[in-house]
Amino acid sequence: MSHYEANLEMLRSSSEELAARIENHHEQVGQPTTMDIFAVEPARNGMPTVRVTDDEGSFYLHSPYDPEKEAKQLADKCIAEIDNDGNFALFFGMGLGYSARETVAQLPEDTVVFIFEPHWDLFYLAFCHTDLTWLLTRPGTTISCDPSVQGAMLKYMNLFELAGFKGLMLFTNPVFERLPGKEHFDELAGRVRYEMLAVSGNVQTLMIMGEMQQTNIILNFPEILDNPPFIHLIDRFKGKPAIIVSAGPSLEKNMELLKELEDKALVIAVDTSTRPLLEAGIKPHVVVTGDPQEANARHLRDVIAPETYLIAEPQSPITSVKGWVGPKFICTFHDNMMQWIDRVIGNRGRVLVWGSVAVMAYDVAVKVGADPIVFVGQDLSFPGGRTYMKGTYFETEEKMKMTTDELAEKGTTLIDMTDIYGETVQTNKQMFSYYNFLINRFLAPEVADRRIINATEGGILKSPRVDVMTLREAIDNHMPGTHDIWGELRRAHEEGNPIQYPNLLTELDTMIASLRDSKEACVKGIEAVGRALEAIDAFDGSDSSKREVERRYARVVNIRRDAGRNMEAAKIIEMANHSGVYAFAKGIRNMKRNVTEDQEKLDAIKSACYHHHTLYASTGNAIDRLIPPIEAARSAARDRSRMEKQPVEA
Repeated sequence: MSHYEANLEMLRSSSEELAARIENHHEQVGQPTTMDIFAVEPARNGMPTVRVTDDEGSFYLHSPYDPEKEAKQLADKCIAEIDNDGNFALFFGMGLGYSARETVAQLPEDTVVFIFEPHWDLFYLAFCHTDLTWLLTRPGTTISCDPSVQGAMLKYMNLFELAGFKGLMLFTNPVFERLPGKEHFDELAGRVRYEMLAVSGNVQTLMIMGEMQQTNIILNFPEILDNPPFIHLIDRFKGKPAIIVSAGPSLEKNMELLKELEDKALVIAVDTSTRPLLEAGIKPHVVVTGDPQEANARHLRDVIAPETYLIAEPQSPITSVKGWVGPKFICTFHDNMMQWIDRVIGNRGRVLVWGSVAVMAYDVAVKVGADPIVFVGQDLSFPGGRTYMKGTYFETEEKMKMTTDELAEKGTTLIDMTDIYGETVQTNKQMFSYYNFLINRFLAPEVADRRIINATEGGILKSPRVDVMTLREAIDNHMPGTHDIWGELRRAHEEGNPIQYPNLLTELDTMIASLRDSKEACVKGIEAVGRALEAIDAFDGSDSSKREVERRYARVVNIRRDAGRNMEAAKIIEMANHSGVYAFAKGIRNMKRNVTEDQEKLDAIKSACYHHHTLYASTGNAIDRLIPPIEAARSAARDRSRMEKQPVEA
């Protein structure tokens, strides 16, 4: 069997998509030894190596004498230089796979490995002429041949399990940096580093906000039933301008011009900018909100805008949603609870969000079909040392200084960036992550033919896909006509929110019953832990006592399956108990493995029992908090069901 055949057989079991691409390419080119600038040649010891020939001459990617020996030396050096105990490894370049294979072999078995090889020709030659079967089938290993950093980044981020993340290890072979596209390695490395900072922070965010999100959704259940879904707005403004108004400091430069846009462009305000806009006499068509924190709800407290439409994700505080005096649309971020709701009562209309309500506003503009999409107040940085424009809730009610000096006093890490004018401006890691996310979204196929304009007149939002101009230029050159914007919003809203209440009530009954079953399993789990610990304490070294410990511990583990038999309920419970799940996963992951002595095994099982006890107790408590508001949601649905059955009076 040739290397190509053996590799293909293994690849089919791990990536059908890549295997199909390999087969299609094989039909076109066969198994060549030369592709583009790469040529496979035998090294002096007979192993294949690669000669690279470019405009400056030629060089070998691997040793022309003994590629495997060289790879082992490089792997030893890389492993010795690792300065953390990370469990995610990122390799820049693979070549024929020698150094990657040798290095990965020295990493712990549970290390997640991502190999970025942007040179398809080089990967295909390796596939045809070297044995890659071990790398292709190693659990937790992904090879990306996507030439774009965006594509590689998406694959990389899909590998993450937040609860299990310990740290990141970066590996590169210096000779790979002589290849074309070296800038791809540099860009990916930079973006991964910053994304990992954000991911680490998101663990804490989820632990704090996971239950808050679930609770808000349940409390907002009557609002979900009573208001039309955002899906009615999909493509309603196709080809019409939209302008996203954020609350960055630069909004003070051009906010007055927004008064001209009532019938020229769909004005979408983030919740933070709503109060300053209204106080300036500017009435946005739409306000978006989706942050679950009660502090965020204060941006909309006592806001009176009876004509403006609120687009709300139900994880927002109930004071934001129920308290809005104007018309509303309900959208979904499609997290655990909303996935269930979308299935039961119909798709609300999914909106993407990533840490910032400005990202939500952008996706609303994309989904409604707007073109061009214009940003104002979207600094993503702190021009002049200010964090927000004047007049926000933070400044007027919280009396915060709203400056980078205050951030620095609190220990916030500030990052120097270059703004749209070429001047140095500071941002923080959260803003930088939002910037990266938006830059990626601008490359999505759905906006490939649309114009993206940054009319902020400050900040760092720039890319080849973004036209930077003043708001005056954007209005004069890209908003020439008038549109019936209020009428279009009204017609979408009038489509209503038809719900099949009998089905909804059945689903709510099933969910409540599943939660109660899971609570009962948690009680049994705690009891099983107690019995397992008793068996450990009674251990006398005999085979029968070993079997008893194993049997009791197996019961402890197996009950977890009973607690999660209903997958939808299990996901909702997990979000409501994210801190407990995270603590459990981290505790189990950090346990000593591959122990051989009886006492070491007993200690490991005892430790695992304690971790399971914590998980069962925290899960049971989370369920106790979930059931009452879901029962209240059922009552709300039952009341509306009865109202629908009442005859309409003449």
